[in-house]
Amino acid sequence: MAEPIRVLVVDDEDVFRDTLVKVLTARGMRVTGAHDGQAALAYLAGNRVDVVVLDLKMPGLDGLEVLRRTSQLSPRPKVIMLTGHGSVQAGLDAVRELAWDFLLKPVPADILAQVIRAAAEARDE
Repeated sequence: MAEPIRVLVVDDEDVFRDTLVKVLTARGMRVTGAHDGQAALAYLAGNRVDVVVLDLKMPGLDGLEVLRRTSQLSPRPKVIMLTGHGSVQAGLDAVRELAWDFLLKPVPADILAQVIRAAAEARDE
């Protein structure tokens, strides 16, 4: 049996983040939550992650800055940007910064799980 996909969910909205952690864990993934960009980078410094689900708008380090910094990691996780503050420009900025995908909240859990699986498979190629 393959190892579970390792996912880091980064969102400053506690209820949303905790719900995503539970929903994705129930789908067989190994999921950790981080409440902001600094906590995410600290976790990534000591743990291997396949996919990061990253909120765009957060206090302190925003999602684009965290995305820039994760692009320097080796191995580099795939990053899925997730936001309730969607704009075409934010999506283009995220894609330009090497995000795997850009999704708008609320995203159905099944869709998010499919995108995470696709990102994890692409990471292994």
